[in-house]
Amino acid sequence: MPLVTMLENHHVEIPHKTLDVMDYSMTEDLFEVIFRPDLVTIASVMTWNVITLDHTKTAYDAASIMKEKRIGSVIVTAYGKPFGIVTEKDLARISTFLDVPPQSLILSYLASRPLIYARPNQTIREASDIMREYNIDHLPILEKDKIVGMITTQDLAMYLLYA
Repeated sequence: MPLVTMLENHHVEIPHKTLDVMDYSMTEDLFEVIFRPDLVTIASVMTWNVITLDHTKTAYDAASIMKEKRIGSVIVTAYGKPFGIVTEKDLARISTFLDVPPQSLILSYLASRPLIYARPNQTIREASDIMREYNIDHLPILEKDKIVGMITTQDLAMYLLYA
């Protein structure tokens, strides 16, 4: 018997029963947990490595590190504690309006203060509400007065696209 005929005869249709394994109510609950920003915490989406600079550093230092690390903001600290934030937008606005070299602009004068922040156990919805209320794109995450992360509008968009 030729091989093709043997293989054709070997394949036998076996009737089978489709098991209804999917419990749609459970799927909807899982969908709610994964896709609902009012149930997912900031800690699951935030960036953990946050760059900080001392308040005595300059705008040039901030711009240099932002370019090197490909980030949009740095947290400004004073005596080891979060003090404010400087973003790319802040640096662009300052350089547009002031005719002062960036090496002369001290971060303690440039930093946006007070520092608007959230806690890691807050939800993505709460983070987005804070960001919308204060019209900010970078939201530092503090725990026990220490910077533990950062969430940005880009992080929120990526979460919504890929969650």
